[in-house]
Amino acid sequence: MVNLENDLKEFLYYLEFGDQRSLNSINSIKSDMRQFIDFLIKVESIESLKDINRFTVKRFIGMEYNKKLSKRSLNRKLSTLRLFFKFLLKKDKVITDPTKLVEFLNFNVEEPNFITLEDINRIREAIDLNSTNGIRDRLMIEMLYSTGITSQELLALGEGVFDLDSRKLQIAAGKNSRVVFFSERVVKYFKEYIKRKKEKYKEKYSGDILFVNGSGTRLSDRSLRRIIERYRVKAAITKEVTPYIFRHTFILHMIVKGMSTEYLQEILGYTNDEIIKKYKALSKRKEISAYIVK
Repeated sequence: MVNLENDLKEFLYYLEFGDQRSLNSINSIKSDMRQFIDFLIKVESIESLKDINRFTVKRFIGMEYNKKLSKRSLNRKLSTLRLFFKFLLKKDKVITDPTKLVEFLNFNVEEPNFITLEDINRIREAIDLNSTNGIRDRLMIEMLYSTGITSQELLALGEGVFDLDSRKLQIAAGKNSRVVFFSERVVKYFKEYIKRKKEKYKEKYSGDILFVNGSGTRLSDRSLRRIIERYRVKAAITKEVTPYIFRHTFILHMIVKGMSTEYLQEILGYTNDEIIKKYKALSKRKEISAYIVK
């Protein structure tokens, strides 16, 4: 068990300082790995890496499947294990990767994770633009919808990264960075929000952090999700709405509007195009395309 714990510590250290992953990503991976190690020790009675094979991994995924987890959650756990064994291979701690022959679960594209343009307009209308927080919330919604960035990337933004003339900004993601473009609505609400923010926070105002809470400090991921949920309820939208779903809505809408898979993959920062391919297939359905403005 000591060896497994030490390997996990080394892996997490690498993710934070070598791969420069976000704190949310590291916490998610740590949770998955803790569950896997507990499974190895308590269920499989395994305390050494050399005793782990593809059947061990399959049994772990099967056990998690019995907990009624979604396919997305199960695939995320498998991705975590693949990342872990890739790290171990580089360190010569193992000679084979037991996850290599374990396949990801297929998603059912008949149950896509996206919202319609009508839903987005209803959320827009639900926001009170008479308050500073209302302008802030509208800006966040417009940013999520028009750029496809993640919640972590959104909340990490400072004011100085925005090029309002070119309508673009640079997103830093670990060792990599990419350029994304935003809508004219973003320009409008960005200018209004900065103006209101300066008036409200005065000496507490800082351009280093774009989205702030009532205390003038950085808005948290949990707060962002609560804000979106509040507007979902207010707009009487019955389906789930999250930052993640805004990202996938962006993917689908851009595909319908004709953006190439390669360029979409680049601006999203994806290392593979599996998700984009699924939404590309979905976009060919007439009843889906009808919801999206060309």
